[in-house]
Amino acid sequence: MANPGDLVIGDDGWTEIIGEQLRGGTPASNSLSPVLGTDFAADVLGELMSKSPAFKAYAEKRAANSRPMIHRIPLQKARDWQIDFGPVCSGAGTTTTITVAPQCLFRGEKVMATDTASPAGTGTRIQSIFIGQRSQRPATTNTLTSFFANNALGNGIKWDTCEKALSISVTVSFISAVTFDMTVFGKAVL
Repeated sequence: MANPGDLVIGDDGWTEIIGEQLRGGTPASNSLSPVLGTDFAADVLGELMSKSPAFKAYAEKRAANSRPMIHRIPLQKARDWQIDFGPVCSGAGTTTTITVAPQCLFRGEKVMATDTASPAGTGTRIQSIFIGQRSQRPATTNTLTSFFANNALGNGIKWDTCEKALSISVTVSFISAVTFDMTVFGKAVL
């Protein structure tokens, strides 16, 4: 593992940027030049910095704010991800289960679903959602797909995390002969 002052090319697995770089470019050789404007200003104010601890603390804080903040921790590697369920077509009165294996850690945070009924979302009902053997909905509840429309309020979710070896299954019952489609948005760790 690299020491904090060592130059590392590429991903060392431990350094993560936790703040934004407020001013572009590489750090100047004089750490105060981004704050004070020029090396000359740092020379002029050098005596003031040596005599005033408050001014020195202020200038150092401003210089630190002009650089990206990094932290020596394992990288999080979490990213926004989506998993699609469908499209699936079926006849009226049938039930189908759609199963997807994410192959990475995944936690769903928003569901968007629709079908081709008129009005959209009224031709199917979502009966159950399982991550492995863990149910993500009450066992006796089924909901019209229109509840999970892209403009519906309150359809944000926080599912359990799907482990790499598990799958996510959604059971859908068809009220009429339509095509069902659903997308789950969330966080994945690859």
